[in-house]
Amino acid sequence: MFTAPDGPRPGTGSPSRTRSERRRTGRHQSRTAGRRGGSPEVPKLLLTFEGSPTLLIGPETADWCATHLAGLETVHCGPAGHHATEDRPAEIAAAVSAWADRHGLR
Repeated sequence: MFTAPDGPRPGTGSPSRTRSERRRTGRHQSRTAGRRGGSPEVPKLLLTFEGSPTLLIGPETADWCATHLAGLETVHCGPAGHHATEDRPAEIAAAVSAWADRHGLR
């Protein structure tokens, strides 16, 4: 990891201390206000799928994310196997496009 001897890391505006240094010194400040996952004005999208035990985001994880991530929108895209992008490309494209349009991101 790059650390500048004086000042912030390039492009981050954050102090040059590494994460482990902040933990050791107790100088770690949370970047969230009230809820984990940042501020509600920063849009976030979670796509969920069903039907495969190898999917990483199940109902419990999706519920946790909805509770703890500010500004999160969850879109269920239907059944998928291990490679959801191969199984549901049209649904994924539609969900991402609609989300980007709602937030003026394209």
